[in-house]
Amino acid sequence: MNKTKSITFGDKIFARVTRNGQTIYNFVSERVSNMADLMSQLRIAMKDIQGLVMLHIRNYNQGWGDERPLMLYARRVRNYNFVDEKASSNEVAAPGRKMLFPWETH
Repeated sequence: MNKTKSITFGDKIFARVTRNGQTIYNFVSERVSNMADLMSQLRIAMKDIQGLVMLHIRNYNQGWGDERPLMLYARRVRNYNFVDEKASSNEVAAPGRKMLFPWETH
């Protein structure tokens, strides 16, 4: 059995996001190349959801599954510099602004 839980481009990835036992988002893709890519796509797809959720991941090709908590931040707190979403949004990020840590928002 594979001890490392890796993702390779072309693997069929199923992800389910739940809150309080209820599914709030389902994701299926074969175009994810690593865990960071998966997390980026999930955060973009769930941009209007905030708070603590549970992420259930299944890599069908490699035969592993995992679950982990995931914190989704409000739009005013996050800053995704790597996302083209800004081009389609009316919001403009301040130059040089970094993503805030949770303890910096209170």
